[in-house]
Amino acid sequence: MTMRALAERLRVIGRGGLRPGSLAAISAAVVLVALATLLRLGIDIFVPTAVPFATYFPAVLLATLVGGVSAGILAMLLGVVISYWIFMPPSFYLAPFTIVAAVDFGLYAFASLTIIWIAEQYRRVVRKLNEEEHYRQVVVEELGHRVKNKLATVHAILRHELRGHDEIWDSVAGRLRALSVADDFLVSSGETGVELRQILTMELEPYGSANVTVRGEPIQLFAKLPAVLALVFHELATNAAKYGALSTSGGRLDITWTQRGGDVVVEWVESGGPPVTAPSRRGFGSNLIERSLDGFGGSAKIDFALAGVKCRIRFPLAQAPQPPDADAGLA
Repeated sequence: MTMRALAERLRVIGRGGLRPGSLAAISAAVVLVALATLLRLGIDIFVPTAVPFATYFPAVLLATLVGGVSAGILAMLLGVVISYWIFMPPSFYLAPFTIVAAVDFGLYAFASLTIIWIAEQYRRVVRKLNEEEHYRQVVVEELGHRVKNKLATVHAILRHELRGHDEIWDSVAGRLRALSVADDFLVSSGETGVELRQILTMELEPYGSANVTVRGEPIQLFAKLPAVLALVFHELATNAAKYGALSTSGGRLDITWTQRGGDVVVEWVESGGPPVTAPSRRGFGSNLIERSLDGFGGSAKIDFALAGVKCRIRFPLAQAPQPPDADAGLA
């Protein structure tokens, strides 16, 4: 088994655990109890009067998380036997329980059963989350597949209707490809890094670069943040193309970003488009823009100014930026 396969196996075990009652789950419980016993023997060298079964609580917890209730109960019972046999005088002799020993092990059993119950509830929650994550992944992949099919259908229809108009077709086909690339990125961004400028380029390319200026130093983003920012920029760009600066030939869109402390601040400024009026109610798009970054410790605020929509987006950035580059328009 390769290191990558081993790491993936350990990740699966960490998320969902082993099958309850399986040989692997029982073996894990025995190994954990053995480790707890070795630790207790080490403590016994320096503090012989320490609580006999203290080190078995973590063993019970981990055994339950990894192997379920049966593994946790096995670890608890083994802890009782080993503690009474080795760590309670007379050592290595199973004498009848005294009242004090009975009370001590009764408390140990009560605490262990409580730990087992809590750990099992945690396992159930994790299993439920795994199921939901798998379901969402299937739905996202299916939606991505359907979007690609619809874009392919639109592509075929337009190619047929625009036959003989090669110049118009070249422009339309390029924008359809840009839309497809942006959708692919949203579905498959995963844990890979992507530059902030690249996200903006993908979302704005279908509308052309003549009226758009993008300025800012190279900033690399990772994990789920790029996909969320793509959703936010997509919504802003769509609204600008429908109602704002990108809906007219004289409109302008200026996007700049700077680092302020540990945060990145993006300024989205539209001008030269139709007069702006604030919506009478908050729609899905506005809520998506202003709420999507909450989970990342960021924020977004839309200002429906008469001269053009403005949006300030802020999100934390942990890594150091690359060296600044020259300002540039949208590629």
